[in-house]
Amino acid sequence: MKIVKRYSDDFKREVAELYLTSDLTQQQIADKFGIPGHASIQQWVRKFGGEFRTPVMDNPPKKPKSELPDTAEGMARRILELEAALERERLTNLATNKMIDIAERDLNISIRKKSGAKQSKK
Repeated sequence: MKIVKRYSDDFKREVAELYLTSDLTQQQIADKFGIPGHASIQQWVRKFGGEFRTPVMDNPPKKPKSELPDTAEGMARRILELEAALERERLTNLATNKMIDIAERDLNISIRKKSGAKQSKK
């Protein structure tokens, strides 16, 4: 007969917080507290982990909005930066579409939404 251990929510929160705020692995924490397996810790982190996240953890740092350049050189440099960013996005879009085409062809599944498809009413 397998013995199932029950842990209080306070204990689960403590373990989830330790995992999120330390460099210990889930297995190391499981060993430290005598928790059989680390799957329980994964569930606890999913359940209680949001309580310990700071806004910095949730939102990656954003590049500050740059002011409009006031010189011709600055404007030309900004245009080059924007053109490079646009080209990266264009290539990402191209690669994504190619991946979808290959998946649809090789796996014989429909991924893209068909135009004019009926929407289910709820």
